[in-house]
Amino acid sequence: MKRHSYSERDYAFGQLMLTLRTAIGLTQAGLADMLGISRRAVAEWEGGLSYPKAERLKQLITLGVQQQAFPAGREEEEIRTLWRAAHQKVLLDEAWLQGLLSQQPSPLMEVAVEPTRGADVLSTPQALRGPRVDWGEALDVLSFFHRPRGGSGHSLPMDRARALPPDSPAGYGRHRQ
Repeated sequence: MKRHSYSERDYAFGQLMLTLRTAIGLTQAGLADMLGISRRAVAEWEGGLSYPKAERLKQLITLGVQQQAFPAGREEEEIRTLWRAAHQKVLLDEAWLQGLLSQQPSPLMEVAVEPTRGADVLSTPQALRGPRVDWGEALDVLSFFHRPRGGSGHSLPMDRARALPPDSPAGYGRHRQ
């Protein structure tokens, strides 16, 4: 009989990876494409099942710095924490890290005024706007906000709407008396 050995998950590392990816504003597939790896590899990192190799981790950190995904003023500390959590066999390359951080633009310097439709709008870096989210097949909520007023207030025409008794399987309660 074959025995299977399951290693314990590193949930702390997985959470760091998930937080960094969402701060960058990419999906698992998007990050995988950027790093030239499979989406499954990214999912395994985020699940705490495996760790990236040093070169992939450097690519990810570089991407995070470029997208200003690390908290402002704490980039070096966050990068060191991530490197330690990834259980790398090699030490963090100090010269590489200092070179990377010295190229980082200041978030305040990137705020620029761009004219649009006659008004001045501030263009803020991604880190200040929050993570980008791919909503995929989400419903168009504008249709909910732009319903015509008046009538019964129902979103369905009354001839298509039906009321369910509270004790039905799809009603309010789950129990029957």
